[in-house]
Amino acid sequence: MANYLKDENHLIVWPVLKETYYNDLCICNIVMPARYDMTTNELLDACLDTYQVDKEKSYELLLNRADGDTVVPMNISLKEAGLRNGDYLTVVTA
Repeated sequence: MANYLKDENHLIVWPVLKETYYNDLCICNIVMPARYDMTTNELLDACLDTYQVDKEKSYELLLNRADGDTVVPMNISLKEAGLRNGDYLTVVTA
């Protein structure tokens, strides 16, 4: 992973599927490589593939930061969405 992050277009994010929470404790964050030039839709699809969930449902990404959770807009690049290296995300049903 260290060589991956040497490219300025690369970042890692920590998504978790909301359904894996237990009493508001996150028990299943995973690390995912991403690129600033990929779209938020591509990242969401990668998360859904990783967690192997039913893609017939509608999902959205929440960006988890100390000042609160915010919905990540779809169809824009990760850079435009303001994601940073090491950000935590939650995948929730919309």
